[in-house]
This record gives sequence, C-alpha cells and structure tokens, in this order.
Amino acid sequence: MSNSTSSVIKNKQERKSVVRDPILLVEDKLENTLMLEALCDEFGIQYQSASNGEEALEMAKANKYSFYIVDLMMPVMDGPTFIQRLKEFQPDATVLVQTALDSTDTVIEVMKLGVFDYIIKPILPDQFHKALNKAVDYRFLKASEAAILEAESLKLRNQLEWLTYKETRRKAGDESWEKSSIHSLQTSLSQGSGIGAIISLLDMIKTEMKEDGDNYIINKNMMNLVLENQEITKNLLKGLTQLLEIINRNLEKNKIKASELVERIKQASEFILPYLEKKGLRLALPVLKKEVDLDIELDLFLQALEEVVLNAYKYCAPKTSLEIFTSINQGYFCVVVKNIVDERPYGGVDEKHENLVLQPFFRIHPPVESVSHLERFGLGLGLTAVDQILRKHNGLFFIHNAKDHTGEHVRLCVMSELLLPIQ
Repeated sequence: MSNSTSSVIKNKQERKSVVRDPILLVEDKLENTLMLEALCDEFGIQYQSASNGEEALEMAKANKYSFYIVDLMMPVMDGPTFIQRLKEFQPDATVLVQTALDSTDTVIEVMKLGVFDYIIKPILPDQFHKALNKAVDYRFLKASEAAILEAESLKLRNQLEWLTYKETRRKAGDESWEKSSIHSLQTSLSQGSGIGAIISLLDMIKTEMKEDGDNYIINKNMMNLVLENQEITKNLLKGLTQLLEIINRNLEKNKIKASELVERIKQASEFILPYLEKKGLRLALPVLKKEVDLDIELDLFLQALEEVVLNAYKYCAPKTSLEIFTSINQGYFCVVVKNIVDERPYGGVDEKHENLVLQPFFRIHPPVESVSHLERFGLGLGLTAVDQILRKHNGLFFIHNAKDHTGEHVRLCVMSELLLPIQ
C-alpha cells in the first residue's frame, strides 16, 4: 500500500468529522463518474453525482454540499456556466474543476471563475487525493480559524472594555463598546496620557537644556521633533473626533446612479497619483459594466474609498498595480480595491486577521510614515472607519487575501470590498 493511500485511510474518520455534507460530482461521462465515485469511497467521503450543470444546479439549490468537483465540458449546461450560476446563490462555494488542457491561458480563465483548484485529466488517484486533501484542509482551516477569530475578537473586546470601564459606567447603556472605547481613548490623549514620543523628547530636552537668564537654550532638532509630533498628535485627536462623529451621525443619503459614483471614484482616487511613481505603481480605474441605482451619502462613502485606496498603496508591492473595479453580486454594488503584496514582510491580511483589522486600535503592521500626513484616522482606526461607514449604509466591508493569476506568476494580493445595497 502506498504512503499516500495509507495516510488517506488513516485520516478517514477525521475527514468525515470535517466534511459532514457530501461532495457533488458534476460529470457527464459515466466511466469518469464511476472512477470519481470509487476514489471518493477510498477517501472516505460521501458524494452525489450529476450528469450536467443544469441537473447539478437544481441539486445545489435543494441540498448542502461540502464542495463541488466539476467537469468543464458537458452537454445541456457546461462547467463554466454552472459555476457562474452557482456563485450567484453560493458565492463562497468551494469548487474544483476538471480540465484536459494544462495551458497557462486555460488555467487563468479557469481560476477567474472563482474556483478553489483544478485537476488535470486524465485523473490519477494520487493527484485526485492531493487535490481533495487540499480542499478538505481548506474547509477545516476555515472552520478552525472562525473559532480562533471569535476567541481573539472576544479577547480584544475584553481588553478595550477594561480600558474604558469607568467611562462606560457613566455613559448611556445603548452605546456600543467601540464607541465608548474610542471616546475614552480620545479623552486620554487629550489629557496627555500615552503620547510616548512627545514625553520622551521632553525628557531628553529637560536633561540637555541650559539656562540663559530668563530663557532656556534648547536643541533645535529636538524641538523640531516635538513640534512634528505635536502635529501628528493633533491629527490623531482629529481622526478620533471624526470617527465619533461618523458613529453618531444620521446619514443624508441621496439617490445616485452607479455611473455617477464610478466617475466620482475616479476623481477621488487622484490624490494618490503623485505617490505612484515612488513605488513604480500603475493605477487601474473602474469601468462600469451595468447601471444600477444606489442610495448613499456620497462624500462619506468617498472618504471610505480614499481610506481603502491609501491603505492599499501603503502595502502595495513595488512595480505592480493598484486596481479599482466594480461588480454586482447578491443584490450589492461592489467596489473592489486590489493590490499585490509581498509575502514578506507584509503577507497581506490572512484569514485570522480579517475581522481583527476592522476593530479599533488594531494594527497588523506599523504605520507607513511617508504618507502618514494623508491619513484622516490614526491609531489603526482607518479600516474601523470604513467598516462603520458601510454599516451606516446597510452595506458590508471585507478585506482579505487572495491569489492573483493575471500575471506571469501567481502573486499574493489583498482585496478590499465595499458593498452597497442596490435600490
């Protein structure tokens, strides 16, 4: 017995506990279906079979499946059409495709469908088990990391609530913990607590300054640093105040066409143009594919868009592109900002941090000083502000890692998705 087969058999019970729902095999050729079913039996995972995309689509609407293994070339409804239709009501569906073509162009087109992985025909048992293992491991990680995120979020929440305990006691009970935490930190900074840089500089000045009658002689460079940090601190306080205003305000929304929003997005993104050359970046602006109606407070939404563009620029890998595009998904008009990132030192926003980066005061990486003067919000509050603005619009905000297959090599990228409900 091969090592790979024995490993599969050894882990059958563990896999069954992770993949509780069956796999759906979508294949029109009977001999291929029988082979896939036999391989699933060996792997210890339940399955159901469909002979074309149309049949599979009806089954997917009526039943739950762990993931889908789909042949691209089928009668009645082919694989790409099935995947597109499936993603309309199961956008997070995990799909593996079978293809007999191993060319780069084919692989890129396949991955653009939003599939998890592909299997090259003719399918060999070891190859099949490897692909299935990856899919099962992915499902396992998604479930595990969801539990970890919940624990980490609870931990962060408890820390912030402890920080704001006295303030929360006196504030109205209907205020959120995020709001009271931000208010408390704003008060603390206003009173001078925790401004480490200025305190350290003043301590250094105190030890080195000299008396000259009624005056002190102070090192000019040190004083310049104090003044510089004073401006940074003012901006931090201003950002905290702005975020509190966003949380408290009632939106003044107006009807707007998606085409008008796209034009305003193009204008709002121009602030980053002077900085692109420093990193050798190219900015790709959105093209509207379908007109829809939206109901938004335009200036506030554009603040969120600018914050996301700035965040993407800060961590974008040199000599790549920063892209803004739009799409329509599940009743939402989606504005997506995509930037390529290097695996090191940044590594993007992995799954365990996707929710945490939206929490107040949380940072994965230190600030980027070269554009700190452009930031409306400091202290890791930028993405918190974006999330609050989208919530105010009954929308959604997601930021996460993805794989970019559009270049010669697969690259890690970060996708920031701002979703507005369509009217």
